[in-house]
Amino acid sequence: MTVESLADLDVSNVYIYVGDAVRDDYLGGRVRDRGISVRTIAASMHSPTSFASLVTGRYPPRHGVKTFTNRIGEHVPRLFDIFDIETGFINSIFAFAVREHTDSQDPIYSVLNLDQSQSRDLDAVSPPFVLMERGPGGHAPYGDFDGSASQYFINNESADTSTLRSDYARSIERDIELFEQRVTTLRDRGLLEDTLVIYTSDHGEMLGENGLLGHNGPMCPELVYVPTVFIHPQLPARQEQDTPMHHVDLLPTICELLDRAEGHIEEMDGRSVLSGSFDNPRPCFWSNTFLPDSVPVLSGEMQYNGVWDSSGGYVFTETSLPNRLAVLGGKLVRSSKRCYMRHHLSCCLRAYLRKDPSYRSPNFSRADAVHVLKSTLETSANSVESELSNEGRQQLEDLGYLE
Repeated sequence: MTVESLADLDVSNVYIYVGDAVRDDYLGGRVRDRGISVRTIAASMHSPTSFASLVTGRYPPRHGVKTFTNRIGEHVPRLFDIFDIETGFINSIFAFAVREHTDSQDPIYSVLNLDQSQSRDLDAVSPPFVLMERGPGGHAPYGDFDGSASQYFINNESADTSTLRSDYARSIERDIELFEQRVTTLRDRGLLEDTLVIYTSDHGEMLGENGLLGHNGPMCPELVYVPTVFIHPQLPARQEQDTPMHHVDLLPTICELLDRAEGHIEEMDGRSVLSGSFDNPRPCFWSNTFLPDSVPVLSGEMQYNGVWDSSGGYVFTETSLPNRLAVLGGKLVRSSKRCYMRHHLSCCLRAYLRKDPSYRSPNFSRADAVHVLKSTLETSANSVESELSNEGRQQLEDLGYLE
């Protein structure tokens, strides 16, 4: 049985749990055993960009969000606009943090063009509904560490790769425990039969690959491939599908399932998986700036565009070599991960020197990848800018986005 069997479900609610920074090969059986798993190609290696694709069904060039200082434009329909039922967003990224954070301070709300009044509580939401939750996933700080992401890496500067990976796996376990609490809430409220539950992630995580940690670095499979699991009592348990999907396929799938496809799917880049599976090459985009404006000549921007299928992909390095080396040098001096990177300097250097690499065995040519990127970039949207509040900046520092 494949994801096309979702078409046979009679549901009125959808609950989407997005565990932050969960790579496909680290999601264990506790979630996969509940339903149909599909390897998913992330829209980006960065939370704001991927979340914008999840809620719009559009590739990043078409929604215009590159980083936390961008937001989805008013003219772009979102998951929260399409359904004439209750919709909302739950932000639990700091569920295990010691310091208290309020939803109104988190920049992800600005990115999604939401305000705190659109935050929802799963215990109280009235059906029918479509809800999305951002959970802590495997995002740093890993394991049971009490503190910020930067503090975690500084405190563990002498830790070996196996220890870091063990801590990351513990983070996934804690995230799954939180997810299972949500499923229990739906069951206790008598809503499981009427609700399609979806577990997915926004991007992956590097755990020593290329001598790097986290998800701000050259594009690679560990950052691109994330899990998606469709869960419902009428779906089979522990069913894995070979053909992949993309982040942008999630919203059109939900629209078709809830009979809201007409007039909406045409505006999206994704395809509903209810209409059939396919393994066409799909794009992934990432851009971020690491150096201050005061640095002369260099922009400090890193940009990679990639095209992937279930078997591998091609990456196109859009940043000049001087900029790449300047960013690497800055990280080796200032990043909280600098000790690990210094211990694996030759690997880091090779990763940043490498231009236009390919990974694994994609079932399409580099020329096909160029065509996919060209056709996607032809309809690029202008980004909508927003300012980070002091509280929002502190949130990003706690998560290690700003160092």
